[in-house]
Amino acid sequence: MATFREMTTGKGERRWQAVVRRKGMPPRYATFTAKRDAERWALGLEGQVAQARHLPMLEGERRTLTELLDRFEPELTPKRKKAVAAQLAWWRTTLGSKRLADLTPAVIREQRDRLLRESYTRSVQRKAVTLTARRKSKNVKTLARTPSSANRYVKALSKALSVAVREYEWLPDNPCKRIASLPEPRGRVRCLSADERTRLLVACEAQSPDLHALVVTALCTGARAGEITGLRWSDVDLDRRRATLNQTKNNERRALSLTGPALKALQERSKARRPDTDLVFPQAGLVEPGLESRPFEYAKLFVAACKTANLADFRFHDLRHTAASYMAMNGATTTEIAAVLGHKTLAMVKRYSHLTESHVAGVVERMTDNVFGAQ
Repeated sequence: MATFREMTTGKGERRWQAVVRRKGMPPRYATFTAKRDAERWALGLEGQVAQARHLPMLEGERRTLTELLDRFEPELTPKRKKAVAAQLAWWRTTLGSKRLADLTPAVIREQRDRLLRESYTRSVQRKAVTLTARRKSKNVKTLARTPSSANRYVKALSKALSVAVREYEWLPDNPCKRIASLPEPRGRVRCLSADERTRLLVACEAQSPDLHALVVTALCTGARAGEITGLRWSDVDLDRRRATLNQTKNNERRALSLTGPALKALQERSKARRPDTDLVFPQAGLVEPGLESRPFEYAKLFVAACKTANLADFRFHDLRHTAASYMAMNGATTTEIAAVLGHKTLAMVKRYSHLTESHVAGVVERMTDNVFGAQ
């Protein structure tokens, strides 16, 4: 129902205020110089509400961001909930009390820029020491967030707002869609040279046969560490020379082709398969009956092997980059590399495109020879 009130400004000018009220919804106000304009606005708004076209905006004025996150977070998978927990907690603290209708692109961008300005603290590197040692540590570091981190924060919020638009019908549109992402640095590409690869494999063999087999498998398949350590013998078919990854980063099954040193390494492990676990790479030591063996804990051994091999700035994930680089240098296209690595888009493998120049040049040369004739 609409009501109208005549008002006089401080300068003595006459104004008409229109108020539209609807049960269960916050009142809407607007002020006009002429009463007929106020009546026209009120009539149009009441018509929109009656036809349910304005309900998402009205819901947005009733609901807060905290209400949205309270409904959105329990619907996430445990893995996804853990990945975005810190990001959603930050948005809940900064904008949780705001109504969804008040979350404009300008408001969200202001908070994103604040992310870049403010520093945060964290104790010594998470995986470097035990949890108890971290709690006792006084070595607190002050860190700053990167543009990449700020973009991930906005992406986490955008996902919740998209669900509010698409499924809950609490908003007419997602304000995050109108915020441009911050420029990010090019992806890291650290690859092993032939000499470095030889030194690393020798060092891994000296550290542990399990570590050597793990590194060889990573180099030959391009699989992630978690994908390999989570591999089970029920997923491996040595006769067909393939392994199936059921748990991947993007939650899609992917097949690994087992050839060369990787196939040989798994064949050797198959001969000494442990009876107490189905894991291909289990942690050393027998498991008590009724308990599940943990995957192989490779991190400390790998760091030690890199130190022995005198490899600077090299991480286990760089084995994946190395495998992709080897494929690119041997004529694989970006589409083929994406299929092997399990990327949904080609954006992630563009970093290897410069290594395929000789292959691309060969394609162009064959085309020109066929069309124009060999010169």
